Amino acid sequence: MLSDRSVAAAIAVAWSVMGAMAVAQAELPITRVVLYKHGVGYFERRGQVEGEAERRLRFKAADMSDVLKSLTVLDLGGGTVETVTYDSTRTIEQQLGDYTFDLRKAQGLPAILEQMKGSVVTVSIAGQTVTGRIMAVEKRLEAAGDGAQTERYRLSLLTDGAAVRSYDLSDVSEIRFADAALQQSLEKYLETLFSRHRRDEKELVIRSSGQGKRDLFVSYVQAQPVWKVAYRLVTLHGEKKPLLQAWAIVDNVSTEDWENVELSLVSGLPVSFVQNLYDPFYVKRREIALQREAAVGPVLHAAGVMELREEGAGIVGKVMDAAERKASRAAGAAVMAAPAAAPRPDYYAELGRQAAEAVAQEAGALFAYNIKERVTIPRDRSALLLIANQPIEGARVSLYNEATRQQNPMDAMRIKNTTGLTLEGGPITVIEGDTYVGEALVDTMKPDEDRYISFAVDLGTRVEPKQGGSQQTVYMVRIVHGTMTTYHKEQEKKVYALVNVEDKPKTVVIEHPRREGWQLVSPAKPLETTDDLYRFEVALPAKKQVSFEVVEEQPGEVSYALTNLTPDRIQFFVRQKYIDQKTRALLEEVASLQAEINALQGRVAKMQKERDDIFRDQERLRNNLKSLGQSESERTYREDLVKKLRAGDTRAEDLDRSINAATDEIQKKQQTLNDKLRDMTFETKL
Repeated sequence: MLSDRSVAAAIAVAWSVMGAMAVAQAELPITRVVLYKHGVGYFERRGQVEGEAERRLRFKAADMSDVLKSLTVLDLGGGTVETVTYDSTRTIEQQLGDYTFDLRKAQGLPAILEQMKGSVVTVSIAGQTVTGRIMAVEKRLEAAGDGAQTERYRLSLLTDGAAVRSYDLSDVSEIRFADAALQQSLEKYLETLFSRHRRDEKELVIRSSGQGKRDLFVSYVQAQPVWKVAYRLVTLHGEKKPLLQAWAIVDNVSTEDWENVELSLVSGLPVSFVQNLYDPFYVKRREIALQREAAVGPVLHAAGVMELREEGAGIVGKVMDAAERKASRAAGAAVMAAPAAAPRPDYYAELGRQAAEAVAQEAGALFAYNIKERVTIPRDRSALLLIANQPIEGARVSLYNEATRQQNPMDAMRIKNTTGLTLEGGPITVIEGDTYVGEALVDTMKPDEDRYISFAVDLGTRVEPKQGGSQQTVYMVRIVHGTMTTYHKEQEKKVYALVNVEDKPKTVVIEHPRREGWQLVSPAKPLETTDDLYRFEVALPAKKQVSFEVVEEQPGEVSYALTNLTPDRIQFFVRQKYIDQKTRALLEEVASLQAEINALQGRVAKMQKERDDIFRDQERLRNNLKSLGQSESERTYREDLVKKLRAGDTRAEDLDRSINAATDEIQKKQQTLNDKLRDMTFETKL
């Protein structure tokens, strides 16, 4: 059996690993958290280091890409950040499989030592120390009282002088491995084995070196739940202004408590994205066939480091000697890992202040709620944080929108954001006196913006919307370039009949839809407009009925080609007083000319059809002539066909002459018509 001391020693190794990790995390605590509305959080850690130091941080595997993309490490005391290493993407089982020993199934110290055969160990036993190589761990069964047997283990060591000695393992109080590499492997193995108990976490190790005690600063971005906001709007009896409370809802889903941290909540949507920087990425390289050529002898080139400096518009390189290279390497290591001249803590604070001002100038759409007191939120807990608590301007109204509710307006309030803050969109619980009266939603409000919130149905006010009819009025007629255009306005009226059945006066705000192409005629000016609505304010006395009219008009136009006008249409224009008598006479001349042209064009089309029929008939007669023989009857028939062909030719020639004459007449009349249309202009306002 193992002694209590042996078991305690094994447990102490595991606990030492856990303790070291907890201490390292505590030595670099979270000091500042900034949460954004697009699902990320910015974290700052700060703590002291001394000399050569290591600080370990743990992150969920899913957060590693964001951390690697954004991690910033500064040694603020003039030290050097040497390396930042982190766990690979390999699974725990894959990592443990790299070791030559396996402690996962080892039952106690004997099974562990059995896997360490050949290792040099130093054993403390019975007040003396023995060093040797492990040869074997032997199990023996020894008699105990009442005929029972007990297991005992003996450790065989090959000591100096090739002597083999055996010791009762239960008498061993301490075992140390002489091989430092094996000792480190055991510690790393236990650390990896312990990491199975963490919630899918990866460890990141920051190594820093320098003189004395120094501040170490670390910041990074990782995914976080979106912070939310909920409002309470309280109207107190006797108070003119309602009280607005804004509560931020913040969730800490990390693996670590936020203790006494500075917390800021930022509205707006800065650009952010996820890129997988954690998983290894391999590029397939081209395979080049071996060249069958004679081997070329090696060429040795002197080593050199290029020092780049700007000279004019280009970059000039300088080869440095050995002393310069040595100095350059020393300086380069510091530049790559840390600032050339690390800022003092007070300088860093100033830098942070200036950076905050720069962000505000660059991203004016962002707004930060800086929580005045430091905040503590345990891991896997959420919190309500008060970010605004002050009176604002507000007035009670009834808000009517036919599309929302046709018969009643909504109980509503017109509020003005006089807090000086940008208020994020969210739900509002409305309380009057000591009574809950409803809930509303509000969009993001900038300082001094007005907004309506509706939270209940106003059953004490009834509305009946009616269409008040429509009419079309022509207000101008214009003739130019052979086209007559009438310009008109189509006017529509909407009547809202409002009835107040309660014994208190009300202010009703009517939301009337805005339609593309329509213009407001009456009332001349609305209370306000949105992209889709007009808002009109109507005073509604107690126990009274009020009618409110909205008149809109839409401009339009109709065009007519003058050459298509008929006498009836011209007469209609005269009756409507669209044209005067002079213009009427001109239009009648145009109509008469167009009628003559149309008649001539009809005559030409008829003659062309007759000529085409003659040509088809003559083609038939010629085909018949080709088939006739020399008989008497056929000669007689041939003579008749020839006469018909000659008569057809004569008629076709007459038609061609008539078509040409009519076409010439059409061209002359069309030219006269075109001249009249070109010279005709007219405009009148009705």
